[in-house]
Amino acid sequence: METTRNPLFFWIHLREIRGSICSLLMVLVGSTFSTSLVIGQDATGTVNQLPLRTNPQDVQLATLASSANTAPSDNGSSQDQWKSLTTSPSPDSDPMVTPSPSPITPSTNNISALVSESKPKPILKKDDYGPQTGWGLRAAVGPALQQSVSARSNGGADYSSVNFDPGFRTDFEAFYNVTNGFYFGLEAGFIYNSISSIYTSANSQNNLVSGGSEFGNGAFYQVPVLANIRFQIPNTGKLRGYCTGGVGVVWDYLTTSTILGTYSQHQLNYAFQLGAGFQYNLMPGLDLDTCFKTFITPNPLIFSDSTSQVKASYNYALEIGLAYRF
Repeated sequence: METTRNPLFFWIHLREIRGSICSLLMVLVGSTFSTSLVIGQDATGTVNQLPLRTNPQDVQLATLASSANTAPSDNGSSQDQWKSLTTSPSPDSDPMVTPSPSPITPSTNNISALVSESKPKPILKKDDYGPQTGWGLRAAVGPALQQSVSARSNGGADYSSVNFDPGFRTDFEAFYNVTNGFYFGLEAGFIYNSISSIYTSANSQNNLVSGGSEFGNGAFYQVPVLANIRFQIPNTGKLRGYCTGGVGVVWDYLTTSTILGTYSQHQLNYAFQLGAGFQYNLMPGLDLDTCFKTFITPNPLIFSDSTSQVKASYNYALEIGLAYRF
């Protein structure tokens, strides 16, 4: 039996194969053309524009957005991250961004500080007068005037008066400043006055002069030891005034020569003194001291016996000296 081939069936199959091949060729040509187009556009963009840099925060934002859609249970933490990322980043967080320098606006405080520094500062005078409390020493010397001393003896029948020449007084004192305005001290001194004349009514011998060639000479010596206190003005200047007073004992010694003979007496009496003066600061701790003192012996029995009535003895001295405060 002879087999006959159907040419129509073969032609149909060949047509289908040809159509498939044409479709494949068109797909290949189209993809090649689109690839060349993309390459050309990239090349043109490279020449005309700088490559764009992907911001890491944009990527994080996109990731968070997608995760927010897929995981609704983590809504709270995603919102917190979203808020932290949506806030404007500081220039320091991105190393590629150079922060623009902010203009410096001078404040009022800075201007006033600059003006005050430019002005010359006044030179402050430091008042340094040395220690105002503590121990110190004082030494002074000056002229001394002894007032006449008179006495009555023999039941008041005889009267005598001793007159003196100007002499001198010197003192040495150790003191302690309790405060700036008060101190106490212990003072020892020496007072000398020569006798100029002696008047007595005894034995009708009147107006006898001691110190003449026929009578010899005489002198009156006083050695006081006194406890003193001083009140002074507690100011901060160089010149300060003060008043002082003291009480203690004095050793009196009298020697004289008259027509009736030569004799001497000595006795320990109580005494006191009052004074006032000024101090001027020469350097820290060292003061120039001037003082007027009245030294009083209420009952100088040295001039007569114990039955005599003797007036008080007054000695006036104007001293100048130095006081040093340690």
